[in-house]
Amino acid sequence: MSIRSRTSATCVVLTLVAPALASGSSSSSVHGAATTQAGSWTVTASMSAPRAQITATALGNGRALVVGGAGLTTTELYDPASGTWLAGGTLKESRGLHVAVRLADGRVLVAGGGTYHASAELYDPATNSWTPTGSMRVGRIDATATLLRDGRVLVVGGLAPDGSGVQASAELFDPATGRWTPTGSLRNPRRSHSAAPLPDGTVLVAGGSNSGGTVHAAERYDPARGRWSRAGTSSTAGIAAVLLNNGRVLVIGGPAAELYDPARNRWAPTGSMTAAHGGPAVLLQDGRVLVAGGGTGDVYSSGTGTWTATGPMVFPYASAAAALLPNGQALYAGGVDSACQKFGGCQPLADAELYTP
Repeated sequence: MSIRSRTSATCVVLTLVAPALASGSSSSSVHGAATTQAGSWTVTASMSAPRAQITATALGNGRALVVGGAGLTTTELYDPASGTWLAGGTLKESRGLHVAVRLADGRVLVAGGGTYHASAELYDPATNSWTPTGSMRVGRIDATATLLRDGRVLVVGGLAPDGSGVQASAELFDPATGRWTPTGSLRNPRRSHSAAPLPDGTVLVAGGSNSGGTVHAAERYDPARGRWSRAGTSSTAGIAAVLLNNGRVLVIGGPAAELYDPARNRWAPTGSMTAAHGGPAVLLQDGRVLVAGGGTGDVYSSGTGTWTATGPMVFPYASAAAALLPNGQALYAGGVDSACQKFGGCQPLADAELYTP
């Protein structure tokens, strides 16, 4: 899955402090009342550069690759074993609001972003280097990318330049050839939407917006036919979608959330978060879902259909990038300070922290 930070550009690099935390939820007392909290947050080392509009991708070697930031061609690797950041090779073009997907062979594809790039690049963890690959048919930002069962990558929608606006187009990347080919277009153009692979190999796309506002009509892509079909109507903005272990998809938009049942092609409401969060969603190792940003987080349990607030975050970021680490922790990094979205003057952040369930 992949999807989509910020104080001043002067940041202090911090050393990792190992959290003395037990697994599971913790309890705190506020004015004498016991409050259940789903896990807690601890600071870790800062990135070498402030970055916003970035992606974080978990690698097969246990590290997390962070890509993006205005004018930045450098990338960074978070090493959970040492709690430090390492140089991750240099891109050919700077990127932001791009897509990033870990391929079946362990490499990472990034495409689009920046100044509406159509270009794409491949990262090889074995050599810690980037190699250009074929370009998309359409330069786009704010799209989604989903790894299909056959190893290809489906890129959908987004915003394109030259007056063509919000896109309905979709295309497929074949890692074996490095080529992109067009496939069936969406029924509704959209950007800032969410996408999730389904158990039968199809892909759900939900939410997002276009010139008409929020797109509530969901769609489902069939790779065998290269076509889209209707997938009911979602009530949320659909900024994040996560395939749960029970085969349903949790779709989140603001504090509201709902569930899509692929077997019945139906939507149903589920519990709402305790607060709206300007951050990504992470499927935890125990099957729960973490959504965090703005200084707080919530964890969703599919068994109860309810959310439990986490402890307070160290940094009040919005639009950070996130990745699940092999030890079960979740890394959140970069983005912007959530307060700046209200008052303006947003600057990218280099800060990073770890969530421990």
